[in-house]
Amino acid sequence: MGRRGLGRMAAAVLGVALAAAGMLYGGSLLPGRREPPPVSDWTDWDGTAVFLGDSITEFCDLERFYPGLHTVNRGISGDITAGMLERVQQDVCALAPQIAVVHGGINDIFLGVDDGTVVGNLMDIVAAIRQALPQTQVLVQSVYPVADGADLALTGHIRAVNQRLQALAEEKDYAYVDVFSALAAEDGRLTAGYADDGLHPNDAGYAAVQPVLSQAIKAAIARYAYGR
Repeated sequence: MGRRGLGRMAAAVLGVALAAAGMLYGGSLLPGRREPPPVSDWTDWDGTAVFLGDSITEFCDLERFYPGLHTVNRGISGDITAGMLERVQQDVCALAPQIAVVHGGINDIFLGVDDGTVVGNLMDIVAAIRQALPQTQVLVQSVYPVADGADLALTGHIRAVNQRLQALAEEKDYAYVDVFSALAAEDGRLTAGYADDGLHPNDAGYAAVQPVLSQAIKAAIARYAYGR
């Protein structure tokens, strides 16, 4: 798997409470304020969302699954979290997006990188974005499950990384987005029919991710428009 790919680059407020989105967002929504912002749609929103990741991000047709959202795809096939960290300044911070969606870790796990290093690299990515762009809303997706043929030990590593990402969300001030639960079967491996190669989501897989990630993005837009 080589490195390749670059990609393409709301706040109409609705009167819907942020109950579901609050579970997705790990950080304190508005310190010192009692009322959470309502969930926004991205209709007519002219902000940008940058997606940083590996091939799972690169292969997602963002315009198709998130129509009307101004997106930039910075997924690179085969990338690991250390590589994402190396390019976060150029691929995210230099673009000054309002939303940054981070997803990575499965290639590290395949390569035997220890869980602590994977989580540490992702936290360094979050910290770099936070330092350069304090108002940018950072979303960290869970590592996606892999299919039936995979060793269950891999699923154990995936679960462990995701648990740590979820636990750190409030401390590090990012939104943890639990996509794993939308994709996983009872045994924790990828639900049959969600990938053709056991790893990369197909249309059905990306469609299963879409409502979960869309809700998190809408909540992030509301927080950005509300001034965090």
